[in-house]
Amino acid sequence: MTDPFSRVESFAPILQEPIWQQYRELEASSVEARIRLAYERARSLIKAVVDPLSTSLLGRSGAHLPAAFTLDSGAWTILTIHWNLCMGTISSFLSERSDLLPLLQALERFDTCGEFLLTELGHGLDARNIETTATHQADGSFVLHTPNPRAAKTMPPSSPHSGMARMAVVFARLMVADKDHGVRSFIVPLNDASGAMCRGVACILFPARPGAKAIDHASTSFRHVPLPAEALLGHLHGSPKDERKDFMRAIHRVTVGTLCLSTSNATVLRVAGCIAGRYSAQRRVGAPKSVPILSFSTQYGPIARILAHAVVFDKYAIEAMQLFMANVGKPDMQNVIAGTFKATVLGYTQKALSELVDRCGWQGLYAHNQISELWLAEKGNNIAEGDFVVLCIRLASEALLGRYAPPKPRDPQCLLARHESGVWDEARQIWASLPDGQRGKEFNTRLLPLCLPLVQATGQRMAYEAAKDAMIHGNDRGVGMTPQVLALYESTCMMEDQSWYVENGIMSRRELMNRNVDAVNSLLPLLKDMINDPAVDAFVNAPMVDQDRQAVFFSSLPSFQGSEFEYFQAKI
Repeated sequence: MTDPFSRVESFAPILQEPIWQQYRELEASSVEARIRLAYERARSLIKAVVDPLSTSLLGRSGAHLPAAFTLDSGAWTILTIHWNLCMGTISSFLSERSDLLPLLQALERFDTCGEFLLTELGHGLDARNIETTATHQADGSFVLHTPNPRAAKTMPPSSPHSGMARMAVVFARLMVADKDHGVRSFIVPLNDASGAMCRGVACILFPARPGAKAIDHASTSFRHVPLPAEALLGHLHGSPKDERKDFMRAIHRVTVGTLCLSTSNATVLRVAGCIAGRYSAQRRVGAPKSVPILSFSTQYGPIARILAHAVVFDKYAIEAMQLFMANVGKPDMQNVIAGTFKATVLGYTQKALSELVDRCGWQGLYAHNQISELWLAEKGNNIAEGDFVVLCIRLASEALLGRYAPPKPRDPQCLLARHESGVWDEARQIWASLPDGQRGKEFNTRLLPLCLPLVQATGQRMAYEAAKDAMIHGNDRGVGMTPQVLALYESTCMMEDQSWYVENGIMSRRELMNRNVDAVNSLLPLLKDMINDPAVDAFVNAPMVDQDRQAVFFSSLPSFQGSEFEYFQAKI
């Protein structure tokens, strides 16, 4: 299984090409130019990846390109939609539809950009209720139509700004003889290579998202668009016996994306931690003798914790992908594995990046120093392929009902496993005491707020186990997994729910705090090498990490000066 960090070094030469340098973004003054840059970068990554067309479940997920996210989240988004959602969906029909091969080959070459249009303006997580229709005609063809503004497909890119032909897998309600046959998928061209939108297709380009790299997110509508019979993916048959299962099968690549999009977090944490660490090592304060701000525990503590989590999440990503593949044909378990991973790593990443922004002062606020941009870009991942809070509500509710359960702990007596067991038992006791069951007001007020921390408790334990096994069994590829890293990860997780450990007599508050201080201190001898890991260099372009780099950056910005400025500058 591909290690999300193991291929970082192999992509370093590509990311040194001029197209990936920061000055290209400064030159791209218009929104359209910045969008085109994202597609050019996506194309450069595609040229660097050689994968067979017949891929494994995770093969077209973009899981092997997490480092690209740190330099251009827009290019990453383009590729994850193109490879995982679009190509992954179409290729699942290839065994029975050999006529799809030319389209897949064009997508593989990136002659055509692929999209995935499922959710609508009025239907996001309730996508089973979409209103777009595809009406079957007497000659076997279909007519695709957006019946009202709520049914506009939102928010995958669909504008001509890509500079290339674009098509999409579009989900619509199949209507045959005025009868609804459920949600089905169709192949639909959106625009041609010249940029002209196809007949009956319209898009509204959204404003740029704050912080994140530019991409042409849009709202897409169809007005009586004619489609040939072969546009339908699947068979024309009666209404499904189990509409939910049929729908989940149709959108199975979304679950793949839930996991694979989240694998970027380990790399994001690693890169952001190195940026903050390198900045903190050269930023000095105090007089008459100055010291680097990295010498203060309020600075080295967060950086050490974040880099420890990056290493652990790397190992967790590898194991989560292995578990996911081992459960092919078991969609409920795959949802558990993917949802638990996403909730665990994204929940921590959001808090960690926010803290790093603060720890870098005013420089941390600016996108050119990467951390704030990564923070806001990852907020998009919180929602993409399923809002992780809503995923946790479903996972926790169904686990409490006994419909399925996450993998059992390998060591039920380890501290994080005891915590996991304890909080789940507490939730079961609360549920048993409710007078109105799952759908009532008391469930809404007392149990819904517990769903996210319940799933995260399971994820923290699973991440710990994956990292410990990697260390014990010598599966440590790429990033160093050490006892110090594991101890700091465990302690940081425990500090997130101190009251449980105190209430259950495991440790006092003072013992928990002392344990955490000792864990941080034990990692300090390793911190310098972790911060200055040369494998990260290609993914760091933040000017603030180096005074010379910062001087070059500021010299490239617009400047204004009075008539006497040069004279006094010379005197200085």
